[in-house]
Amino acid sequence: MIRAAGILALCVLLSTAGCGMKDEIARLYRSEPSEAAAVQIGSKDYFKSDLDRYFDARLSEFREPEYLDQVKSNLLDSFIEEKLLLIKAEEMGIQPNPQTVRIMMEKIKETGAGTSDENSNSDQEVELQQAVEDNLKMQQYLHDSVIQRASVTDRECETYYKEHLGDYVQNDVVLVSEILVDDLGVAQKLLAMLKEKSSKNFSDLARVYSKGASAADGGYLGSFQRGELPDEFEKAVFMLTPGASSKIVSTKYGYHIFGVQQRIPAHQQKFIEVHDRIREKLMLGREREIMDRELESLRESVPVVIHRESLDFNYRESRHSGGEGSIQ
Repeated sequence: MIRAAGILALCVLLSTAGCGMKDEIARLYRSEPSEAAAVQIGSKDYFKSDLDRYFDARLSEFREPEYLDQVKSNLLDSFIEEKLLLIKAEEMGIQPNPQTVRIMMEKIKETGAGTSDENSNSDQEVELQQAVEDNLKMQQYLHDSVIQRASVTDRECETYYKEHLGDYVQNDVVLVSEILVDDLGVAQKLLAMLKEKSSKNFSDLARVYSKGASAADGGYLGSFQRGELPDEFEKAVFMLTPGASSKIVSTKYGYHIFGVQQRIPAHQQKFIEVHDRIREKLMLGREREIMDRELESLRESVPVVIHRESLDFNYRESRHSGGEGSIQ
């Protein structure tokens, strides 16, 4: 399956680039003419050095060599897809906004200070600007051909909700407060006061005695579902009724007393509660479908040739072995 989300993420690559990424992006546009082409995409050749720079920027944290062939194969597919999108963007005459290019260049320079000599910096700036412009061309094309064409209706969202009711069940929720002290004797006295229903309620005692970070808020910790608290806390909390206090729970942090302010039983969430989540999920799926069709069309119209002998890994044939593409 095409990793459309990975391609869409390309749109923010330059805007989030760190100081090391500046050089990686610039070097991505250099190649050695004496090399044999590793990939031909349309009328343009790309070399092993181009692929290495593309791979290196994405494999810095890779630590599983047994999967390297598959990972590099996937990255090569992504490299080809990005170039296909760029070809289409240029065919459509898309040009980046000069002001946007200038702003992105300034942001990248701010994070890439302290590079080498003036001539080298000049060369890198030309290459970097080309990378920025290409990125913006693809971003605009993706927006026009994917985002603008994707839509999801409320009826589709409601149909999905009815077919996946089990995915939208809210677990038990409790609103929890805590008193945390260092001394067991103090904890026992506080618990006795709570059970006696003295004039001091839980929040008052928490403000006076608790050493926890929530003391100023009357000990209020927030709302929790099952599975969100440590086991020893969950056992103490979820057996309580609203207004009740737990037994003392001892941990390395001290002695805890918990109080439950409110309990919301497990229930089926209403459609209105989850509408936005469902719409976002369906919209992402719709965008992926459109991206798949778009790339399939590009692969059939733009020749792609992969030269195995110029690769340093075993390319595992996938989506670029059909259409107008070939592997040699």
